[in-house]
Amino acid sequence: MTHTIKGLRAQFKEQGKFHTPPELAGFLRSLIPGVPRDVYDPTCGAGALLSVFPDEVPKFGQDIDTAALADAELIPNMTTVCGDVLIDPAWIDKRFHAIVANPPFSIRWEPQADERFMYAPTVPTASRADYAFLIHIMHMLADDGVAAVLNFPGILYRGNREGVLREWFIRNNWVDKVILIPGDTFTDTSISTVCLVLRKDRTGDTIRFEDREHDVSRDVPVSEVEAAGFTLSVSSFVQPEMPEAEPFDAWGAEQLARNGAARKLRSELRFSRQVARFEGWPFAPFIEQLDEVLNEFRESVK
Repeated sequence: MTHTIKGLRAQFKEQGKFHTPPELAGFLRSLIPGVPRDVYDPTCGAGALLSVFPDEVPKFGQDIDTAALADAELIPNMTTVCGDVLIDPAWIDKRFHAIVANPPFSIRWEPQADERFMYAPTVPTASRADYAFLIHIMHMLADDGVAAVLNFPGILYRGNREGVLREWFIRNNWVDKVILIPGDTFTDTSISTVCLVLRKDRTGDTIRFEDREHDVSRDVPVSEVEAAGFTLSVSSFVQPEMPEAEPFDAWGAEQLARNGAARKLRSELRFSRQVARFEGWPFAPFIEQLDEVLNEFRESVK
């Protein structure tokens, strides 16, 4: 069967998968400090997110796409495994110093009851695997490691089981940064995305919120996030500065209004004069009537 590029993109969209442009791979790399001992991507595809790390860094990637993995295997110091990471995870006993990931957004999954989900307060719903990927990532992360994960913004505010799991992440003090990325960063979708930076060794009591579209950021106390109902929506905590309104020029506005009134009166007089000439009506009495009105106001300004 022949697949067109358009058809493949449509298939990827149905699966919640999108290509990762090099700029975004570089952005995620910038969130991982220094040179990590090793780096892991649980849904690595062709390995774009791993390829930006130095050759000497051991790289590990799993994906269900064998064709993509064939490309990923060309990356220096790369080890790959084919399979569904949520059902049959590789290296389950290993802990990685750095994790970068762009898992498919809000896909269905088959809930598991293994060691990764043992301590979670609930299992992510079968209709959305977003938090299943996040829980898997936290299980695989070393105690001194850092994870940078791209997600659909809904994970920041959706309720029910996701709300329970989000609160659990916040109470465990794993959420280090929440970064809103503008739409059109992906080639095939215009939706905004969000990047979570996660750590297990956090000791601070604030979460960094960044809005990359409007270039605003703020360190928000965890207590404020708790008071807001454990939402992580960036717009709840940072907003772009509104431009200062120019001072209102009352005299200029009045001058414009007066000029407009004079133009309108002149137009009305011209029209009335034309009608008077056409019908043979006297026009002078109308002028005298207007003079009386004007004289009334002339008296008031003396």
